[in-house]
Amino acid sequence: MWATQSSASSNNKLEIPINHKSVVAPPWKEATSLIMVKKASLQQVVGDELSSFMRAMRSPSKQKDGYDYRMLMVKRSSLSSFMSNAFVFPGGLVEEADFSSAWWTLFANFGVSKDSLLQEICGIKGPRPPMIQKPLMLSGLSVPPKQCLPTDLAYRIAAIRETFEETGVLIARHDVENKETAASLFKSDDIDLAEWRAKLQKSPHSFLELCWELKVCPDVWSLFEWSNWLTPTSVGHKRYDTMFYICCINTHPDVILDDNEVITLKWCSPMEMLKEFYSNSLFLAPPQVYELSRLLGLDSYKSLRNFIVERREMGVEQWLPVICTALDGAVSVLPGDDLYPKEPDYVGQSPGPDLPHTLDQLKTQVEKLHRMEIRGPISTVVCNIPSSCGHLTPLTYSSIKTNVHSSL
Repeated sequence: MWATQSSASSNNKLEIPINHKSVVAPPWKEATSLIMVKKASLQQVVGDELSSFMRAMRSPSKQKDGYDYRMLMVKRSSLSSFMSNAFVFPGGLVEEADFSSAWWTLFANFGVSKDSLLQEICGIKGPRPPMIQKPLMLSGLSVPPKQCLPTDLAYRIAAIRETFEETGVLIARHDVENKETAASLFKSDDIDLAEWRAKLQKSPHSFLELCWELKVCPDVWSLFEWSNWLTPTSVGHKRYDTMFYICCINTHPDVILDDNEVITLKWCSPMEMLKEFYSNSLFLAPPQVYELSRLLGLDSYKSLRNFIVERREMGVEQWLPVICTALDGAVSVLPGDDLYPKEPDYVGQSPGPDLPHTLDQLKTQVEKLHRMEIRGPISTVVCNIPSSCGHLTPLTYSSIKTNVHSSL
């Protein structure tokens, strides 16, 4: 059982007790999520009246909130069994079909060899999380893992498939000769979106069939690793080990929601989304709050795109938040925080510890802070340490000005 209060260590640092609980299999499923970024239109950046004036004057635009890009977020249905009514990045479960060796044939048909894919997609030199090294999906298949696609490639296909199913945006290309870091989007008036969505819901293997019929190849080269979040043990009855990818697109896509899993969309800057969240206009889950806070430091589409490419081989680490109850809320402790346990309990189902301190008191008892403070539906990032894997350090929304300059 979790202890109500930890014992003080020799250096008087507060520590979280550990609860070890062995189970046959990890109680979570693997998933992917995609942060899709596009350059903002002039109207989005400066408003209709000013944009008209600036076009007439042929002068460069200035941003309303300091950001010249927008990200796609979708609102989950109230009927969703996980994170209902929350705004999230598109994504969903990884399926067996994403690992099918039949994908090798499609890539080969476009002149892409297995060796080149392994080098370009799987050549990451930084940390590799468990869902990459030992995916749970492959442990349940009758096909030997060596006959399946490598996880780095399969997860990108899963992210593209789920994004298409939820939003109708197909990240795919006809030509793979000139692979750019910006994503290619397939547009066709001939595709029956409702028909293919129905096929995909019935069988994820239909995504490969769709690519053959449209003569396109999933643009796996434009998806870059961003982060890896594992749902805490004390949150809900469903848990997911989710790989977040990010991609930049040069054109505005036609988004057509499935009106099943997701019902509303928003193209927003990090600042816009957090502003609405902190004014209680919408709900964001803690991982989305963290990732938006991480992006606060980059206001330029060009800077963001360059950063993504520069850290493409630096990898990611799996983060399991550890939830503790405080006197005036809760704290979600992340790796690197002095309060984070040396051996976190990955599979326990017991509630987290009740700490007899306020959130402000908990901050004064340690030196290194990497956590999210939770007060009701509102979560706030608190971080005073550098991020691992060459990543961006999140900014605390309440402590920054509206106009944030690029950190690059």
